[in-house]
Amino acid sequence: MRTEDARVAAVAYRLALAGETLCPEPSPLTGMLFHHLAEYLPADRLLMIERYGLDRGPGVLTVLAGSPAEQAGLVAGDVLLKVNGRPLPTGASIAADPERKSWRRRIEATEAQLEAELRKGAADIVALREGRELRLTLGSRPGCPARVRLARSPLPQAKDGSAPPTDRLERLRLARDKDVNAFVTDGRVTITTAMLDFIENDDELALILAHEMGHLILKHPPMHEGDKLLASIGIRSGTFWKREEAADRLGIRLLAAAGYDVEAVIPFWRRFLRAYDTPQIFRYHPSLGARERIAREEIQAIRAARPSL
Repeated sequence: MRTEDARVAAVAYRLALAGETLCPEPSPLTGMLFHHLAEYLPADRLLMIERYGLDRGPGVLTVLAGSPAEQAGLVAGDVLLKVNGRPLPTGASIAADPERKSWRRRIEATEAQLEAELRKGAADIVALREGRELRLTLGSRPGCPARVRLARSPLPQAKDGSAPPTDRLERLRLARDKDVNAFVTDGRVTITTAMLDFIENDDELALILAHEMGHLILKHPPMHEGDKLLASIGIRSGTFWKREEAADRLGIRLLAAAGYDVEAVIPFWRRFLRAYDTPQIFRYHPSLGARERIAREEIQAIRAARPSL
């Protein structure tokens, strides 16, 4: 998944940097994506320890070009051990926790520890690379919240009906989700590989990520299954629709700020909702017609302010 992870991370980073003025509470962005020992299946963890030393701390999966992480000298394969003299939790201690919800929270806390130090300014980092420790200084750039993760959807069967191959490293990430979907949980955007397969280009990927980042920026509480059930029978559905509309509007502005093609918005929603929309009685988001209207209004407003767009 490294190539897919890097693609999602790069688009989210671009949106987050460009949208800084749209975010009342900027976050420190490093351009670095992590992977953790607990995210791998137990059968693969020994290999990940041998190959990357993930039992020692969070591993650097991807470093984006031109980012503060690259400028600090960090590279994919490094493992972070300390930040400003404070040890980060070891990957082995987190992976030993049998409860997935628990180790997910501990992983999030590890990354939050780094962010908290970066909010104070550049941080002194101790990293492990090929068995030796390095001391580096890591800075950050302000931008919108951009914690984005890719969730592996189940691999499809082959055309002959045989099971998908299992001789591959399988990272659990935050979820295994078969749906063509993206959602927000615990201050993080998750997008499924099924959605990544559905989109046609990076403009559409940016649209999906910008919409979900809009929920984060606006501090909308995540929707749970109970909320969806209530909305499907008309209870508080207006509240959920207003949140979706607000995220749509802010997402389009993030899209434009980052230089992505806003003309991709309406064709994407047409294609997506015609394929995956639910009947009106079960819907907790705006209809296709409403989303087209929202998009036209926002694009017109953006172009009125920036005629060259």
